[in-house]
This record gives sequence, structure tokens and C-alpha cells, in this order.
Amino acid sequence: MRRLLPLVFLLPACAILPGTDAEQEHYFLTEVKPILQQHCLRCHNGSLPAPALNLTSKATAFQRSASGRQYIMPEDPDCSLLISAVQRGGTHPKMMPRKDISLTEDQIGELREWIEDGAYWPTGPKGILKAEIGPEGQ
Repeated sequence: MRRLLPLVFLLPACAILPGTDAEQEHYFLTEVKPILQQHCLRCHNGSLPAPALNLTSKATAFQRSASGRQYIMPEDPDCSLLISAVQRGGTHPKMMPRKDISLTEDQIGELREWIEDGAYWPTGPKGILKAEIGPEGQ
């Protein structure tokens, strides 16, 4: 019995290891997707000519800017134009979102963490984003 006891404790831990696809999908759906839909998609929805940032799907969100830089560089938030823009830093010509709807530090932190962890974006209907009007009527 003593030999089985450590294995019994390992099994539940393996089921909840951070970074699993299920956990990453949950984080995207509950933290990242709402931020992008409420604060970014009003403008970044594909209505601007390419190569403008289009956040409606993974295929368009992970494209490069006109200068060749990546908007979202998995595992490297400091080199991602998205983070530079929402932090209002770097050389991005237009800091986003508009000043009257700036992201909170927590929201920026959630985007940074998401990118740092690999920027998981689900495929299929769960990975399609649609603009939402935020609670403050944006």
C-alpha cells in the first residue's frame, strides 16, 4: 500500500497541470477573448485594408504588420506590437485603444501572460471573435 500512495497523489496533479490545451483554451475564452472583443474589435475587425491588424480569427491576428513585425509573437510579449500598443509604449504611431477606453493594468497583464504562455488561440467557432459593446457603452 505504501508504494501505491505516491501514485495516487500524482494522478490528480497530472490532470490539472498548468498549460494544458484545455486550460489554455479556458484562459483564452474567459480572459483574453472578452478583452479583445470589448476593447479592440470595434476597429480591428477586418474593415481596414491589409496589413492592418484584424483580430477576428487566429489566421488574421497572427499576421505581420506592414513593417514586418508580428502583432502577436507567442512567448514574447515584449516583441509583440499588440502589447506595445496597449501599454502605449514603443514607436507604434497610434497607441491603442483610444485613450478614453484604455485597458486596465490587469487587462494588459492578462494579455501579456497569454502571449508569454504561447498565445493559444482555439480553432473553429470558439476562436472566432465578434465585436461587443462594453458595459460602459463603448
